[in-house]
Amino acid sequence: MLLAIPYQGIEVNRIHLTYFRYNQYGKSIARFIYKDDSIDFQDICILSPPMRVIDYNPENSRLRLNLSEHPPFIDKFHLLYENLIGTIYHYQHEFLHRNDLSLERIRRLFYYLIEENILSLYIYPNSMIKTATGETRRMTEIKPNDKIRCVIRLHGVSQLLSKNDIRLRLHHSVPAIWLL
Repeated sequence: MLLAIPYQGIEVNRIHLTYFRYNQYGKSIARFIYKDDSIDFQDICILSPPMRVIDYNPENSRLRLNLSEHPPFIDKFHLLYENLIGTIYHYQHEFLHRNDLSLERIRRLFYYLIEENILSLYIYPNSMIKTATGETRRMTEIKPNDKIRCVIRLHGVSQLLSKNDIRLRLHHSVPAIWLL
């Protein structure tokens, strides 16, 4: 069982980032640690607000959700990104083995989960959704305008290498989804 924190209760200044290390799948990830007065979490599980489905594409596993009714949720993610960007900028030698990147350049390295009022989550097509009646459905059965709530598990920041540069993204999973 996962302990999820409602998004309103997340204190971004308590989120810390370890240095990049390769995981068992060969991905380079800087893991999150959430330090509270009484407990430390290795991953951060956030309980989302109820959100409307825009669409789901099983080919790339992307679920797009409308956040226009939830500005505080958007603000919390923006604050998290700004905190990560500042940390990586300040300690860029330790994180990226560079000393020459501007704050703006580090900001552009990120792929963002939220763009304007749209949250993009990546969920495998065979993932299950729980309904209000206790039934389960496959992710591929979700339809535009369905309303869902989910737990977003943030593992850390992953480093994606390309021919010319690196990119950074929030490494996440969605262990629980409820159809409302």
